[in-house]
Amino acid sequence: MPQNALLFLPIYILISFFAAAPGSAGAGEPPASSASIGPFSSQDASLHQKWIQDKLDAAGESPCTFIFAPGDYVITDPKGLRLPGGATLIMQGARFILSQAMKSDGQCFLVENISNISFSGGEVIGQRNSWEPGTNIAGIRMLGHVDNARASEMTFKDLSSNAIGVFGENDENPIRDIKLTNIVAINCCNYYGDYLQPDSGPARGSDRKDQGTAAFYHVDGWLVDGCRFEGSQSDGTHFYHCLNGIFVNNVVADSKMGGYFLEGCQGVLASENLILRSGSRGATIERDSLYCTLENNRIAFSGREGLWAPDVQGIIVASNIFQENGQKDDGEKDCEIRIDNTSDYAVDTQDMLITGNIFYTNERQTAAIFISEGVKDILIETNMFRGPAPEQRTAQTKP
Repeated sequence: MPQNALLFLPIYILISFFAAAPGSAGAGEPPASSASIGPFSSQDASLHQKWIQDKLDAAGESPCTFIFAPGDYVITDPKGLRLPGGATLIMQGARFILSQAMKSDGQCFLVENISNISFSGGEVIGQRNSWEPGTNIAGIRMLGHVDNARASEMTFKDLSSNAIGVFGENDENPIRDIKLTNIVAINCCNYYGDYLQPDSGPARGSDRKDQGTAAFYHVDGWLVDGCRFEGSQSDGTHFYHCLNGIFVNNVVADSKMGGYFLEGCQGVLASENLILRSGSRGATIERDSLYCTLENNRIAFSGREGLWAPDVQGIIVASNIFQENGQKDDGEKDCEIRIDNTSDYAVDTQDMLITGNIFYTNERQTAAIFISEGVKDILIETNMFRGPAPEQRTAQTKP
């Protein structure tokens, strides 16, 4: 072959690659290590999802990077886009618009029983005001045996379930190695009526797993860093039976219910977060949670406690600012910190250190720190108290 002919070979290959029909690999072509998707015409909106899925399926079991052109992609089927293992999605400038006509539960992206997944960029836009109550649509759902999944620089809006929901099977079979970085999620997850309202509880037809803009169940080894979860219709976050996690540099604001929520978790660190104006508790660490740390956060203007900690052991609460939580004046739930012990769970509340915090209280509050009966081995030292509420009360000293 003449040497100058080689100069034209890469150009020929590039032209041939982009000349393929939208959403499908050329006949007889092996899966490529990268594939471009879009842009698609709005007139073909009903075909967008099929074309994208065809591209994803063409990769088979081979790792592949999918590069989405900037533009709008309409998702009409709530089954969503099922990813192959080893997929990397580059989506800067791409918007995935979920159809107003969806009538059953689903998601935009489904990650199930696969590993080595990466999402980068892109926006998922729901239609929660158009969907019937109890239609639970998420942004990303991860299910089953999943390892090594990443999502970064993504935005989620107006979803009726989680922006990102990660659901391992059980304690013995957790999902492993999950990282969320620089995620923005606004007005997501199912509706949950406040305890003081006549219609309290979750929207009819929704599941407990639909609570939480970010919801992790049975996840071992995880990081949530630099995210903004705003205006959740239930909890800003919900971590259930999760291990070895880090929650840092996040803003959780204006959740209808809780802000930061650990249930039955072990070895979780939360630091450098802003948890603001939660409708219920700012932070909850509860129900057999062990060896967790809450430090260097600002937790302010929650409807109930800044921190509620029942049935826990080995908890450090250090160097936080708690500011005028308990806005709803819901009995003893109006404290900055309330520590409880019940007979409902295996762990008795003990071995807690509360140190170096600053408390700003108001005249409505029962106390800055309230400790119920049955709690033991709690060390409270070198905190700063500002405001009229008593520094500390127990069930015995309550007026």
